[in-house]
Amino acid sequence: MPSPRRPSDDDVDDLDDRDATDDRDRAPRRMPPRGRRREARFELEFGDFEPAERGDRTRTGGSRDDRARTGDRTRNTVSGTYEPVDPLPRRRRPRDRDPLPDTSGTYDVRLEDRDRRTRRRVAEVEAAPEARSSRDAVATEIEALERFEDAIQSVRSPSDRRGGSDLGARVLVAVPAAIVAILLVAAGGPVFVAGIAAFGLIGIWELTRMFEKTRPSLLAGGLGVLAIIVAASLGGREAMLTALVASVPIVFLSVALSHPKGSMPGVAVTMLGIAWIGLALGHAVLLRDSEHGAGIVVDVLIGTFLGDTGAYLGGRMFGNRKLWPRISPNKTVEGLLIGVVVAIAATWFAGLYQDWLSGTDALLLGLAVAVVAPLGDLFESFLKRDAGTKDAGGLFGVHGGVLDRLDAAMFAIVAGYYVWLAMGMA
Repeated sequence: MPSPRRPSDDDVDDLDDRDATDDRDRAPRRMPPRGRRREARFELEFGDFEPAERGDRTRTGGSRDDRARTGDRTRNTVSGTYEPVDPLPRRRRPRDRDPLPDTSGTYDVRLEDRDRRTRRRVAEVEAAPEARSSRDAVATEIEALERFEDAIQSVRSPSDRRGGSDLGARVLVAVPAAIVAILLVAAGGPVFVAGIAAFGLIGIWELTRMFEKTRPSLLAGGLGVLAIIVAASLGGREAMLTALVASVPIVFLSVALSHPKGSMPGVAVTMLGIAWIGLALGHAVLLRDSEHGAGIVVDVLIGTFLGDTGAYLGGRMFGNRKLWPRISPNKTVEGLLIGVVVAIAATWFAGLYQDWLSGTDALLLGLAVAVVAPLGDLFESFLKRDAGTKDAGGLFGVHGGVLDRLDAAMFAIVAGYYVWLAMGMA
């Protein structure tokens, strides 16, 4: 193994030179002051710049000559140099935020959007070969009020809409119901009161079931409706009003004791049922007990139901302009006008066979029925729209429940009673 070589003097000199170079490289560089760096950068951008003399300063710190050459400048208090002023001061850009959603009319927009989607889906199913087998599946997608048969009216041609797909079923249900109503009116007395009370109890049950989320009191509502009907039969209008007033604390206690929190919607729905159903059926009892009451009740019912049928058929055959689509999308202006004419004509024609009812009185009675009955129909449609249901019940099949059949009649009976009272007969 060779012995290590002893370094020579040249090697030592090379090491010394290398160490000196490394020391120079490792030595920190002396940077010019911060202010001088700013001045150098400013000179590179704008050229030479001399601070303005006292008395020749502009608003921004530079002389007028410098301002004309380089624009506005301001003095930096840290470095002591003059720097240009940004004509548009830089501000922190606000964070992009999503605007708050506009909730005005959200429910209506949602309904319109749902209707468009429903009609588009219905059009696709109608065009498909297996349209009939898919109807049940499509019907489950349609929320709230329209049945499938009602929803497809907008995509069918006018010739396809002439006539009713369920007209036969409507007639089969309407004829027996009309016979029962005539028998009850003809019987009068306790039989009529009992039949009216039965309709009232079924009606209040349907209403409380529609708005069961508000937790109304079926017991208090049923007692209130019965009390008003019995009071109208035994004591007249004053007793009926007393029964209505007495039902208020009963409803409050019944709902508040069963549901202490959030009981006001339940109280409101229960009182609505008592006032709407109870007072209407109570006026039916008052009208039946008046002079020629049986004939007047029949006249009002004839005008109401024939007017409703005329509006239904007229709307299906000639209806183009919607009456109030947000409440009842299937009713049309043409159907309403046809129904009004039919109701007046039917009441006047019925009066021809009643020698105690003049033609003028029959026309006035028919006009009152024709105007008020559609309001009752719209009122019940408004309630069903709010509750999100198509029919209040199913007692009358395709006709729905008691409220669906008596909605127009309950308004018309009250109007007919006060018209008859104004004629001095009630």
